[in-house]
Amino acid sequence: MKTVALNTSERMLFALLRASLHQKEAELAFFQQVLEEDWRQCYRLAAKQGVMALAWDGIITLPADLQPPRALKLTWGMAVQDYEAKYARYCRTIQELSAFYAEHGIVTVQMKGVGLSSYYPVPAHREGGDIDIFTFSVDKSKMTDAEANCLADELMIQQGIEVELHSYKHSNFYYKGIPIENHKFFLNVEHYPVAVQVNELLKQCLQPQATKLLEGECNILTPSSAFNTLFLAFHASQHYGSGIALHHLCDWAMLVKRYGLQLPQELTDKHFLGAIAAFTQLCNRYLGTEVEVTGGKELADEILEEILHSRFPHKEGVPVKGKWNIFIYKTRRFLYMSKVSNRILYLPLWKRIWKSVVAHVCHPETIFQTE
Repeated sequence: MKTVALNTSERMLFALLRASLHQKEAELAFFQQVLEEDWRQCYRLAAKQGVMALAWDGIITLPADLQPPRALKLTWGMAVQDYEAKYARYCRTIQELSAFYAEHGIVTVQMKGVGLSSYYPVPAHREGGDIDIFTFSVDKSKMTDAEANCLADELMIQQGIEVELHSYKHSNFYYKGIPIENHKFFLNVEHYPVAVQVNELLKQCLQPQATKLLEGECNILTPSSAFNTLFLAFHASQHYGSGIALHHLCDWAMLVKRYGLQLPQELTDKHFLGAIAAFTQLCNRYLGTEVEVTGGKELADEILEEILHSRFPHKEGVPVKGKWNIFIYKTRRFLYMSKVSNRILYLPLWKRIWKSVVAHVCHPETIFQTE
């Protein structure tokens, strides 16, 4: 596959992200003689890719005459302020929830999310969605890890909070209006064969450590960098073909910039290792990292094409009407996603089909959903 040809707004966005992630001035050549519409497209792309606040840090390094038009700049800046407020609320909420669980003998480790924000030059500008936690027992002589994990859900139910327990991997609930996933397993061990091995490796390198957020106002527990290396790579791999975005790459760039590639010798799956190499190649090529890596160049191009120009955009729903058209569209999307996903996380097509059939039998209302 040929190297992905970037348009003007895409080149602008990558230049802004390089400036932001490495605390340097944006490369001026990418912003000279650009049109107002190029800036608008750049803003829309940054918002879609979950890097709007990061791109803002690059904008403010530009000379005034090369920055976005005033109206767009005001809109962009206000959106960043809104996210900063959201970030602060997330930090305080996870600290409050962790302290509450600790009173009941439960350890709470915050995975991904705001826990990764400490890797960034401006932590509050790492955009996130829900809060992923892993809970286990403080004292295993009094309560097993599994019992502690179940108790974490039960404590929410006792407070009148609805807890969804439909997944073997994690439960779901809203705490103070913020979506929380309480993990029982780190990965989809019932879906991908390689996930079983990686999940065991994650257990070995969890090693929770204290992390300060909001300039020391909040204290939470986060996993080790070795854990994050495996977890972030697998998380991004799962999204390939169904919603991978630039914010996944930015997390990876910040991780490998600080710690390099920390891969256990036990990890031998060629598909997953190829994904890790490809993610690193993309970060070196477009996000300014300089991490030694071998292979993955062709897959890197495929991943970037999927990020920027996906044939089936994840967030845009089903663009057709009528049950037959919806069925055809979803079938084509399923086959496409299966094909691209197998480049990273291999699963025989018949297993993918079987799991899809089971899921739709359990939830038939999803068959013709368009969102």
